[in-house]
Amino acid sequence: MNWLSNNAFGKRLLGLAAALAVAALVVAARLDAAPAPPAPRPPAAPPPARPAAPAADTSQIDISGGCLTAECHANLGEPRFKHGPVNMGQCAPCHVPVGNRHVFQEMPQVEGTVCLLCHQPEAAQPVVHQPFRGQCQLCHDPHGGDNRYFVMGGLGAEGCARCHSDIRQGLDFVHGPVALGECLACHTPHQSAHKGLLSESRGELCRSCHVDVAASLEGAVSIHEPVRDDCGGCHSPHGGANEFFLAAQGRQLCGECHAGFLTQIDNFKYPHKVMDADRGCESCHRPHSSNQAALLTTNNQDLCLECHGQTVRQADRTLSNVGAQIREARFLHGPLREDNCIACHKAHGSDHPNILELAFPAEFYAPYREGAYDLCFNCHDRQLVLEERSSATGFRNGSLNLHYLHVNREKGRSCRACHHEHASSQPNHVRTEVPFGRWPMPVQFSKTESGGTCSTGCHLPYRYDRVNEVQNRTERPS
Repeated sequence: MNWLSNNAFGKRLLGLAAALAVAALVVAARLDAAPAPPAPRPPAAPPPARPAAPAADTSQIDISGGCLTAECHANLGEPRFKHGPVNMGQCAPCHVPVGNRHVFQEMPQVEGTVCLLCHQPEAAQPVVHQPFRGQCQLCHDPHGGDNRYFVMGGLGAEGCARCHSDIRQGLDFVHGPVALGECLACHTPHQSAHKGLLSESRGELCRSCHVDVAASLEGAVSIHEPVRDDCGGCHSPHGGANEFFLAAQGRQLCGECHAGFLTQIDNFKYPHKVMDADRGCESCHRPHSSNQAALLTTNNQDLCLECHGQTVRQADRTLSNVGAQIREARFLHGPLREDNCIACHKAHGSDHPNILELAFPAEFYAPYREGAYDLCFNCHDRQLVLEERSSATGFRNGSLNLHYLHVNREKGRSCRACHHEHASSQPNHVRTEVPFGRWPMPVQFSKTESGGTCSTGCHLPYRYDRVNEVQNRTERPS
């Protein structure tokens, strides 16, 4: 500081600093004394709107130079596909000016539209798309567009969606044409002889693409009736919540038409349990057609053996392997020789055990009574068990009817006690063993030209002869 005060340049710096300090104090004092700034004013109200200018009068415009000029309607010549008159730069076929001014005559109309002055009317059909009733401009741009038919929005679903909601929304499975937006694959745009503007009947339309189904109908023995006429009876044409667009699944779908029959099945005392399997009716039947009767997937014996060609274990019992019995046997019961299980069994269920067609006792001991053996006597002669002495059966000792002897007693044996209902390695379907509780009781049978010998766990060996009656130790089995 001493240096500054003693130096001439330093004295000038000290003087300048002092002057700046005094100026700062003066400014601060004035700011403290200054009044607060005024509050902001609200914005001024907007000026009143001016009345719209009157539309320009175009009626006096001279159009002798054409319409598609840079100043007027230039964009009408821009579409990729142009309506014929537009393409030729001729507006007059549709717009007829009065004295080359922008004033036009009212054109005559055919069926409510000017379009039919040039376009040939279509022959009337019973189902008509509403815009086709004289409102062509709802779908077609009269000047041109991005497609050859000038359809606004395009030829696919986007064009249809201008009026119709998007049916693809919420569908888990979508029909191919619908997924691609190809509405015209199935529908005609103007009119049709078929409901829903379909191009053909439902059955014909579906088969035109699904040629595999069409081919399966050729020469088919049985055809599901809806396949002939209306596939929509089972399939939703646009899509749905189920695979193959089925309206429902399993038995629920079949029940739409066969409800009464399915109710009858449910009321059987002994239902066929395959009916409750995952595939339900389709376990045995084809949905469209078959080379077998009743839409079966194959002949009924092969069909049955798809399950019964193996041991079937159920909660209350075990069903033997019928396929193995057939393969190992020398002699087959008549219905099996004809591949016809349903000659004895009902396919869907029954009020008789083992889903039999008619009554037959399930018990080992079952003395004959009227009606109890109707299944056997649907083919065999009932006289086999009605007469003690008879020549109507080969199983006799002299004239003593051994069938009668076995079944007409207090502990009469059923036919199954001696005969196998499916197949056997012994003649006359005689069993090699009989299930008797836990014991597979053997049956030893030999046949001779006029009789035979039988030995079982029921009795000692007995012989019989149709020509010369044999005197055994006792005439009756124990």
